[in-house]
Amino acid sequence: MKKLLMILFIYLLIFLFSACSAGDRSQNAESTPRPNPEPIAYKGNTPTYKDGTYTAQGEKWQYGYENATVVIKNGQITQVILRRFDRQGKEIDYNEWTGQEVNEVTGKLKTNLKQARIYLANRIVDSQSYDVDNVTGATISSINWKLSVQRALEQAAK
Repeated sequence: MKKLLMILFIYLLIFLFSACSAGDRSQNAESTPRPNPEPIAYKGNTPTYKDGTYTAQGEKWQYGYENATVVIKNGQITQVILRRFDRQGKEIDYNEWTGQEVNEVTGKLKTNLKQARIYLANRIVDSQSYDVDNVTGATISSINWKLSVQRALEQAAK
């Protein structure tokens, strides 16, 4: 009996660990291309940026694309402005993204994109890096915003 319980316990552990590592396997997650920003190569450990304002765009995807404007002063990231554009190139009105709208496909509430972009921009300024965590519920937008910031910082790198 002990042997049977031990075998069942081992199978349960294997099942739990395999379920945890499976990740997001939804159809939308697999069918949507996700850019993978590579770290910028710098001389030394700390990046040095030229002062100025730099704008860059992320990858286009099914809902449009994201872009970022990064302001550098005294070699530091002082401001990040994140934007999202629809497929026709029109900037999204963030006042329409209150987190109360329902996604037509999933039936779930949409993420408050207005708050997500402000939060992400503040995290980038605070950490002085595009390498910050994604905003839950706005993963693809977060990835593209970070890619946009990375590309803007590549322009600013000395």
